[in-house]
Formats: sequence, C-alpha cells, structure tokens
Amino acid sequence: MAHWTQDFADYLAQHHQERPGITEEVLGRSLAGHHTPYTWLARAVSGRALTVLDIGCGSGAMSRYLARPGRVIIGLDLSGSELHAAAQRGPGPWVRADARQLPFADESVDAVVSSLGLAVIHPLEAWLGEVRRVLKPGGLLAALTPTVAPMSPADTRVAMHLFRTLRMAPVFPVGIELASGPVLAESGLRKIEDNRERYRFVVRSHADADLLLSALYLPGIADRRLDRATSWLARGVSREGEVRIPIPMRRIVAMKPTE
Repeated sequence: MAHWTQDFADYLAQHHQERPGITEEVLGRSLAGHHTPYTWLARAVSGRALTVLDIGCGSGAMSRYLARPGRVIIGLDLSGSELHAAAQRGPGPWVRADARQLPFADESVDAVVSSLGLAVIHPLEAWLGEVRRVLKPGGLLAALTPTVAPMSPADTRVAMHLFRTLRMAPVFPVGIELASGPVLAESGLRKIEDNRERYRFVVRSHADADLLLSALYLPGIADRRLDRATSWLARGVSREGEVRIPIPMRRIVAMKPTE
C-alpha cells in the first residue's frame, strides 16, 4: 500500500476521465488461449446469482460478459466519464458512488465482481467490509488483480525490456502480491480460490503500442520515455511482425459465510 497518496488518487481520477474505456480495450484484447480476463472472471459467478454488483465497473465490460435472462448487473464506479461510456454500451443500472460506502442495503446482492478493485481501491479493508455487508450469506466476491506470475523466460525478457525503456513499471496503489487470505478473513470473507493465469496483449501496429502504453498507470512519466517505448515496440513489430506483452492476472474468489 506504499504507493497510495492523494496525488495518486488524483492521478487515477484524471487517467480515467481522459481515457474512458481504455482498460476494457486492452483487457478485452488480452488472451490466454481463446478467453480474456473478463471471461475468466465471469466464469466464477454462479448462474444462480441474479443480482450482481460490479465494483469499479469502468466502461461496463463485466455487465456484458455476465448478461443473462433474469439477472440484474449493477455497475458502480467513481468516474463519471467511465460510467458515461458504460451507458453508451449497455442498459445498466449504472451508479456513481464510492466502493467504501456502498449505497445498497445489507444482504442485498448475490455476488460482487471487480476486475481491478483489489489493486486500486484503498484501503482494502474499507471496501471489502462493505462487500461483506451487502452480500447475502453464501454470496461470492470474485476479483481480478494484476500479478507478477506466471511468466515464461521469454515473457520476463519482454516485460523487463519494456520497463527499462520506460524507466519504470506500472504502479498500483495497493500491493499486487497481497496476502489475500488474511486480508479477506479480517473483512469477514473466506477465501475459496486463488489462481493465476497469463494473458498476452499482442502489439501489431503503432496504434496498438499507443493503446497499451496509454492504458498503463505511469504517473509522472515523461513523454520522451513513452515515445522511446513506442519506438521500441514498433521496431519489434517491424522485425517480428508482432510483440506479445505478458499480462499475468490473479483471480481471487471469497465467500460470505452463511453463519
């Protein structure tokens, strides 16, 4: 949690105000086999869950992945720009609110999902406590967070070269290698799954490189570093036809006890 400051909170707000939908564009094109991180997260939600709350919904990707007859998916985010983008793509409902003070009744939802909340909503204990409050007994939280593994040696070389070119790695306000069991237990949730998967975003053009770099959380980075990274990716595309950027993800599922 060492990265959390008010300046970083302001950076996140501005990032999503200026680039609504960019996270969905990148993760929606990141593949492990034939599935995306959103597909993987959606698989953790039971078909019996009729009311699902998506915390940090962004442009509403999970609402589309989870859609099914009879199910209501509520998208919640702090960013008005992201919610505006979401409203252009689906019916909602969309709610602008703070995940640390959820505007919902106790035990009112069957499941909660969050595609990046574990990495960006601080403090964890505040919003996880709210998740426990609004979940029905036996309800599930399914969350994705970036991680550092698994990566092959080739993946590691690509990632490290990119970070050296940028002279920094993407920054997240909450430590991405969190000890999820104790954190969840302190919030009254019981971890039932903690798995990892490696996705890859394929850069085949200058536009792909710009998209990827614009989506990363790189507070304070100089434009010349971004230009240098774009040029490095472009040279790789010219030489090999594409550059595969590893995006390792972690899926954590927890249950609200029935007692």
